[in-house]
Amino acid sequence: MMGRLDGKVAVITGAAGGIGREAAILFSGEGARVCVADMGVEAGEKAAAECREAFFFKADVSDPKSVQAMYAETEKRYGRIDVLYNNAGIMPADDDSILTTEPDAWDRVQAVNAKGVYLCCKYGIPHLLKAGGGSVINVASFVALMGAATSQIAYTASKGAV
Repeated sequence: MMGRLDGKVAVITGAAGGIGREAAILFSGEGARVCVADMGVEAGEKAAAECREAFFFKADVSDPKSVQAMYAETEKRYGRIDVLYNNAGIMPADDDSILTTEPDAWDRVQAVNAKGVYLCCKYGIPHLLKAGGGSVINVASFVALMGAATSQIAYTASKGAV
């Protein structure tokens, strides 16, 4: 039986757990070959092992060289890239109210959650164009519109940026 993603290659960031892991398993089940990208090596390797055809790549989406290397390795292994699933995000404990969140916490969250999406699009879209097209999925959050039950000023702003 053919899947909806047969012959496609997807790069999924933040794929070691949560929504990213589930997306990797789903896409793989639909026939895609998957790059499971994350900073968490043990969980990332486990997630990749749960997929039909996937590999783990340790990627820091806030670092341009790491993002470029992630795409280069995926194209080297699979010959193309068709889907960018930009999901990586962090919610550190020190992200709280505007009065208590320090600038370094703000910067860390923005670097991963907002800049990471920018870098993944900047360096990923050329691979989609080379393949003749593709899909970009940028994962945001309802907190961007509704706010969070607890104060998470940096996370909320970063998801609004996405």
